Order: sequence, then C-alpha cells, then structure tokens
Amino acid sequence: MSKRRYYKQVRVSQYRSLLTVARLGGFAAAAEQLELSTPSVWQQIRALENEFEVSLVEVDGQHVSLTEEGDLLAQLAGPVVLGFDSIQEEFSQQCRSVQKKLSVASPSNVLITELSAPIVEYQACYPDVELKLIDAASNPARALLEAGEVDLAVVGQLQTDFPVTLEYDLVAEFPFMLVCPKDHPVLELKRITPKALARFPLVMSLHGTNTRARVDEVFESTGVASPLRVACETSTKGLQLQYIELGFGIGIIPISPQFLKANQSVFRDPRNLVFRDVSKFFGIEHIVILRRKRRREPIHQHDFRDVVLRKRLEVK
Repeated sequence: MSKRRYYKQVRVSQYRSLLTVARLGGFAAAAEQLELSTPSVWQQIRALENEFEVSLVEVDGQHVSLTEEGDLLAQLAGPVVLGFDSIQEEFSQQCRSVQKKLSVASPSNVLITELSAPIVEYQACYPDVELKLIDAASNPARALLEAGEVDLAVVGQLQTDFPVTLEYDLVAEFPFMLVCPKDHPVLELKRITPKALARFPLVMSLHGTNTRARVDEVFESTGVASPLRVACETSTKGLQLQYIELGFGIGIIPISPQFLKANQSVFRDPRNLVFRDVSKFFGIEHIVILRRKRRREPIHQHDFRDVVLRKRLEVK
C-alpha cells in the first residue's frame, strides 16, 4: 500500500480555482476574483492535474478552457465547493440559535462586593447569555472549575502559582488586617506580633478556608503554642466582623474597602471597629478569575472577564 501524501492531497481551494478559471476563461481574471496571485491559481490547477494525472485545461493565448476531463471534474466538484462554502453561513446561523451559557463559582463576599456591579453591567450588555452564579468558598469553587462543572471561578487565593491547566487574571489584592473593637487592649501594645495576638481570644474563619489556613500557618511558624483561644468560628466575613464588634475576640482577615462599604448595615456602628494592617506577618489575599486553558475561549466568557477587570480599574 502506498503511503498517503496528506500534505499534497487535493484541497477545496484547488477545486474552487478550477471552477473560477472555467467560468472566467483565464488565470488572471480568476486570480483577481479569488484575491490570489496568477501563479498561485496556475499552481493549484497543476496540482489537480498531477493528482488526477490528466490535463484539465487548454491554454490558447490569453484564453483558458477546460478539457473534457476538466469539464467532467468541474461538474463533479461544483456541488462540493458550493456545499463547503455554505458551511460557514449555516454554522453562523445555527450558532446564533444556540443558547450561550456561563457559570461562575465564587464566595458570597466576592459575589456581593467585587462582582455585583460587573454582573449587572454584563447582564445588561449580554441579555442573551444564561448566567449562572454559584455561591461556594474559594477552594470548593476552584475544585468545581477543575472538575469542569463551572466555566469560571472568581476566588481568593494566597498564592498565584496555579497548575498549568489553569490560567488566571488578577482582579485585586487585599492585605490581612487585624480587626478589633476600638477599646480593645490589643491596641495598647507597642508592637503587634503574631505571638502578641495569640494571647487574645480569636474570631476565626472555619477550618478549610484559605484565611484560616494562613492564620494557623503563621501562628505555628512563629512558635505560638497550641491550642489557640478560638472564641468563635464563622462561615462568612460579615458574621466574623459582627462577632468581633460584639466583643467575642479579635480577627485577622483580608478585607477590601468595597466589602466594608457593602456591609455597613451589619454593624451596630462601623466606628466601633479598628483595622490595622498586619500583612507584614500574614501577607495578602489575591482575588483572581480562574479559567481552564483551552485553545479558544468563548467570546461571551472572555467578555465577562473583561467587564470584571474593567470595573475593578474604575474602582481604583
């Protein structure tokens, strides 16, 4: 069996050149209509002749006509080329009728404070997209993305070294803050350190969250003896701040100005709380848009990311 010459096989463009030459009666005229060079059209006809091992055209001065074999091939190729050319139009029409969908997983605090304005704008600009939002903590949201159950995850991450299967856009960065009531004795310390903070009751995030992992890691690395005095564990930042205001303890939380602005109503008096930057010890939280790597990203998904990033720049 002879080896198939895939790179040399007949292409639709070659049939199209044959049909155009036959209709217009010349290489130059065909080249102009096809927006090719005259030698390119000539080479495509020659490629067909080499493939079928027959002469397909006869040249008489400036006029070109088909041989009997060329006429036969043109009759056979005509419907093929016409059908191929109609694929793009048919595909475009059917694509327009397909419901575009986009699913986004993100923690509730990010959905409320960082995504609410972009989501409103996106829905106004793209009413044909069926947008599905899933409230999930950062790590579960990322797991949903990696499992292919959502298209995007907008999450808080402590590191930005992601697997090669994921790509990310940085939306914002927030420092870890010490949060306490304004009359709390921790504010009397001359120097705030992890060891000093560990002496006070703590209002903490639940185990399994990035925030809890970072706080536990820093305390452990600085030699803080276990167990910590955890007075309260909460599932959301809003609840965490409320219990800090009630005097249950102090908190170490990455906080954004947008979050505080959006949650004014949950406090008895926002002025009761004091915030101190402790990123020197605990670092920062990165809010990122995660997506799976793929050859071509759907336009409506790309546009969602674009809206989120643009709205974030406007806030800055």
